[in-house]
Amino acid sequence: MAQISLKNRIYGPWAGFEREVLSGSEHSGWVKFVGRRKVQLRKSPFLPPDHTKEYVLPEDMVLDEEELVEFSVGSSGFLVHSLPRGSLVPDDYVKLFEVTGLTRLKVPLPRPYLDTDEFLSRVIVNWRSGEEDHLDKSIALQMLSCPRTAIGPGGIGSQSFDLSGSSKALDRLKRSIDLNLPVEFSRPNPRYEMDFLSSLSDLSALRKKVASGEIEEISYNYLKMVDPSHHPLPQHVPTIVYNSTYRPVTNTPDPDVIEFQLYGLWLRPVVSEEMISRIESMLGLILEESDPSLAGYNIDFDQDAMAKIAMALCRLYRRDHLDEDMLSRSRRWFMDLYRFFADLRLNYVKPGGSSRVSTDNSPEDR
Repeated sequence: MAQISLKNRIYGPWAGFEREVLSGSEHSGWVKFVGRRKVQLRKSPFLPPDHTKEYVLPEDMVLDEEELVEFSVGSSGFLVHSLPRGSLVPDDYVKLFEVTGLTRLKVPLPRPYLDTDEFLSRVIVNWRSGEEDHLDKSIALQMLSCPRTAIGPGGIGSQSFDLSGSSKALDRLKRSIDLNLPVEFSRPNPRYEMDFLSSLSDLSALRKKVASGEIEEISYNYLKMVDPSHHPLPQHVPTIVYNSTYRPVTNTPDPDVIEFQLYGLWLRPVVSEEMISRIESMLGLILEESDPSLAGYNIDFDQDAMAKIAMALCRLYRRDHLDEDMLSRSRRWFMDLYRFFADLRLNYVKPGGSSRVSTDNSPEDR
């Protein structure tokens, strides 16, 4: 299995807004400041800027970081950083452009090729009966993540549990998520990162990145049971393999799934203070309804889970504001995921150990 590299794409998959920017002017893109009056441009918000070109702004031009713009340029030249001994050809240089004009562009957002239901179906194409375990929901939420807001850091955390009796179920779960995850998102990336945690060192490294705020959104999945003494990062959704069975239908990344993810990650749904208050007041009641024994109990799942699920659902349903419909859907998804979690929680092994149970407690005919 080879993950797709966003940087090395030749013919896609591109999200619609990337396609339109790529097909536009040479001097258009998302702004990245590299000096007081110098900027570089990104052709995709998920990639570094083009380091071979810099634009010098006039003193009276005001720009914001990450604005989408098209520059008019005048004279150009070269800034040479190094010249090999005995050569007249530089091996490290930047082309400089003098900016003479500016057009602010509206980010184009053509709909992705897949609709919501098709996206949910394709993220579990390698899992027979995956929808019975709500794998489609939990995987989609982690892939689509949620933006950083006043509520807290961006991203969605999950704990995985293997109750299937298969010795490699969690390895296969990781592989099936990685399949449609661009390689840039499985390594340090300032925009979005997806991490899998199997050791205390994994957790420590991730906690430092979250605390530093160097990454806008980090989704993460614990593949081992979390020892509370290690002060784990908050978890928002469970990922459970119980009824589902791995079936290697494909080992090729799905460009339509990747396009849908890129589209979703670009959206930053607005959540009003009124909606935040609504979510907070609903959380205790929903926990009690989903499993009365959890009411007032110090469970591992984060109190902001409802808000994060709601924002991820906005991305799934292509909404730029959290509204009543999305709040209602987030409640239903929360109930689906947590009732399933509550029904099976007695099978969990001790914290810090494998999140896999013995076959004696597993469904038959695996």
